[in-house]
Amino acid sequence: MDFSCDFIADGLGDGLAVDNTGFVIRRIWIHIEGRQKIDIHSFGVVLLELLTGKHPLDPEFGESVDIVQWIRRKVRHNKSLEEALDPNVGNCKHVQEEMLLVLRLALLCTAKLPKDRPSMRDFITMLREAKPQRKRVATMMDVQLTKTSLSLPHPL
Repeated sequence: MDFSCDFIADGLGDGLAVDNTGFVIRRIWIHIEGRQKIDIHSFGVVLLELLTGKHPLDPEFGESVDIVQWIRRKVRHNKSLEEALDPNVGNCKHVQEEMLLVLRLALLCTAKLPKDRPSMRDFITMLREAKPQRKRVATMMDVQLTKTSLSLPHPL
């Protein structure tokens, strides 16, 4: 077995021993994976800011309470999440429905444990699949119209 080692600077001035067993690759992968979980949490916080129109540490939340804790407290106490949405966006039922879907996904992104947070790829998949009912109906109608128009004879 060849156990030759080289040193790689990791950007912090520390040397990282590298052997041919893939140790460094595993270490780097763990670092990247951890970084992605931090990034998705930050993304979730930004989504909550956009959906509520509030700052991450808004005084309305109370002392030492951030936007994530504020929303989670509403969920825990069975409060209406519609109340948390930014009133400047409007109160159209369809828009609120879509905002609530994204808010629920933002809560997944801000899970307490990093292992419970989705990857960005998973988030995008969930967002695509979480279409409100009206969009599903409209899509089904579009498909039906397309099928119907394909089967109808065209005028000369």
